[in-house]
Amino acid sequence: MKHVINSVLIALFFSFFGCSDVSPDAVELRIDFTWEGMVPCSWGIPEISIKGVPENTKYLLVSMYDHAYFYDHGEVQVAYNGSNIIAKDSLEEIYCPCPPDAPGRYKITVKAIDENEIVIGVGSKERYFPEGK
Repeated sequence: MKHVINSVLIALFFSFFGCSDVSPDAVELRIDFTWEGMVPCSWGIPEISIKGVPENTKYLLVSMYDHAYFYDHGEVQVAYNGSNIIAKDSLEEIYCPCPPDAPGRYKITVKAIDENEIVIGVGSKERYFPEGK
């Protein structure tokens, strides 16, 4: 039941915002990352661990969003090679968090895309930067 609800929510999100077609069978990806070692206001974000990627994924779209300033830090397309890690060096086109005064809340989203340009999975994770402050 949770899978059905998540699939419906994913489809509604993308249809509302006019994004790529979303499969009605889209799965929820589980992603994780840490800000450890990241330099504020630089290029690149940390490596991302990812689980639940469908077999027929051709590439992943990775993006980051700043909730405080409603700012999109960029998006990068990464060829999917079957790994459970998206390497840090493939994410250098996304601008690292740069909160001016206090920790900011940032959301990294990963979309799995198939050979027909259909979204077949999506997941996101939010963390404050810097962590522990």
